Amino acid sequence: MRLPAFLKKYFWDVPFDSLDRRNESYFILERLLEYGDTRAIRWVMRQYREEELLEVIKTSPRLSAKTGNFWRCYYHLQEDDLRCLRPPSHRRDRRHWNY
Repeated sequence: MRLPAFLKKYFWDVPFDSLDRRNESYFILERLLEYGDTRAIRWVMRQYREEELLEVIKTSPRLSAKTGNFWRCYYHLQEDDLRCLRPPSHRRDRRHWNY
């Protein structure tokens, strides 16, 4: 299924007409949860099941902390449940080579 034309502005970097609502749902949800306006979010809530939304919200490393915190509060999730809110696995202040 194709996406409605009003969502085209959120997919500036991919061929919009070839996006399929079902086959590329994870990518579409990531993008719209992060950048979507009220109209886009309403569309998302009507088109996708809550389980699909929660999977993206919990597992996406590309959601910002601001977006993650919004959805964490909306769904009453724990901070540790969201990958985008976890501290990075590497430390920036450590060197790999001690020289």
